[in-house]
Amino acid sequence: MDFSILVNYTPYILILGGVIAISWFLEKIVKPVPVVGTPASILTKIMSFFGFFAGIILIITGAAAWQTHAPQVDTYTIYLLIIAGLVLILRPIKDFPWAALLGLIAGGLSAGAVYFFFPLPETVLGISAIWVYVIIFLIPAVIVYMVFKFIEDVLKLIGTLLASKPVTLIVGFVCIAQGILLLLDKNLFTILFA
Repeated sequence: MDFSILVNYTPYILILGGVIAISWFLEKIVKPVPVVGTPASILTKIMSFFGFFAGIILIITGAAAWQTHAPQVDTYTIYLLIIAGLVLILRPIKDFPWAALLGLIAGGLSAGAVYFFFPLPETVLGISAIWVYVIIFLIPAVIVYMVFKFIEDVLKLIGTLLASKPVTLIVGFVCIAQGILLLLDKNLFTILFA
């Protein structure tokens, strides 16, 4: 699938990602306002829900710009796309027990495969078949859990840092500023580092 078309919409994707990243801040600002507060609060919750998918789009756009060497997207903007995508993706992922889920799936698939394709007799070496199935379930489940628990903890650490409120606020405002400047044929990083 060709994602290079997303590179043409980089400014809009940056602005969308930035607004979603700072949606919690916007909610805090407008919540006390009587007429605007409740609808804006509902809108920001909906935007936060789609943040995961916006993060995926940001990362795909960054990868497509990197791969196609798009002249309108500089290296700093590519980094910004990827970092903003990670901020939005890791926010909901960091609290989900992925290692346990993958361990259960691996153990269940292993025990199910043995049960359906290589059924055991009533007893194996004097041990009831049910206990053999439990062992067949536990061994891959524990191995997969231990491997992915380390990865999950690393992602949780990175997610805690990247999804912290000060980082999301800074990344969100930089995304919005860069997106607006790209629409005006300017570049925030050229202005800052010139």
